[in-house]
Amino acid sequence: MDEPENSWGSVLKEFDEEVKRATEQSQRTGSPVPANVDSILDRKIAHLFAFTHRPLVIYADDFFSSQKAAVAGVDLQILPSDKDGFVEITRDLPRGPLDVILHSPGGLLEATEAIVSILRDKFNHLRFIIPNIAKSAATMLALSGDEIVMASSAELGPIDPQFNFPRTDGTIIPSPAQAIIDQFEGAEREPSKNPSRLPAWIPILPMYGPSLYQDCKNALKLSKDVVRTWLMEYMFKELPKKQKINRARRVVNYFANHKHFKSHGRKIGIREIEKNLNNLLKLTKLEDDQIFHNRLMGVYFTLFHIFQRGTAFKIFWNNVGKKFVRHVQGGLVQIPVQIPVQRPPQSSPPAESQIPSN
Repeated sequence: MDEPENSWGSVLKEFDEEVKRATEQSQRTGSPVPANVDSILDRKIAHLFAFTHRPLVIYADDFFSSQKAAVAGVDLQILPSDKDGFVEITRDLPRGPLDVILHSPGGLLEATEAIVSILRDKFNHLRFIIPNIAKSAATMLALSGDEIVMASSAELGPIDPQFNFPRTDGTIIPSPAQAIIDQFEGAEREPSKNPSRLPAWIPILPMYGPSLYQDCKNALKLSKDVVRTWLMEYMFKELPKKQKINRARRVVNYFANHKHFKSHGRKIGIREIEKNLNNLLKLTKLEDDQIFHNRLMGVYFTLFHIFQRGTAFKIFWNNVGKKFVRHVQGGLVQIPVQIPVQRPPQSSPPAESQIPSN
């Protein structure tokens, strides 16, 4: 049997057909019938599950929408409140392996630590799947997995911590911790070598506060330590101790190297990882299996259209139909008050194919 196509356009057609069906039913009954677009995502997830046989959760943010970003603000990031979503969508899943589809710009390290604890308390093998973008703290989350699957066009990003500084106009300027450290150390060196430079530094340094230099050093060390520990405990757990230490150190030093990337938003794709880290990470290209790629992108394109057509800006979803969705409505962030279960847990059918786990 031919594999049905899952492209951006084919998924859009499914949405249009569902809207048409709901419209026609409304006209027949004389009562409004909403389009059940959630059923499209459930169907795509079930199709993927029939292939992988692994329980699945989705964590996705609509950070591509400038309108939603203007309302949601920092709520688009990984935050402590996301713990509630992960608890709900993992509650009814069996212990064992888990796939996590991840689409996020990043957020807080401390919140990421809490999410990793929730997942690791229950699941013994995590596979993070990146169809498009998982930057900053979302990259750190992916590096807590036993393996990573990425589309060839997908992006991870540097994990160096950022500090936010408010401007007088109310906007926020993010500054890399390493850049602040470099600036402080430059302020120590330059005036001693060239006293004429001191007046240039005097208006700059009071902006930062007395502890910022040490705060930046601590934040940089913490981000490295946390990811290094995750790599040693999970992705590299089967290696001899010395080898896992050296491999984890190399991976962390690469992802946290602001002096190399020079921008926190730089793309780190499969090509960059292969060039700089060879085969250190357990990393698979999604396109290596066309069935897996097709079904996974069906899920991703459905998420994209749900975001584009509605008010959802943060989606938690799983393969047994449980969801936890946050919306922006009327300029306010709406928190879900009900988490419906739409169908019973799926049993594992005979495998159509299987992506090997390293």
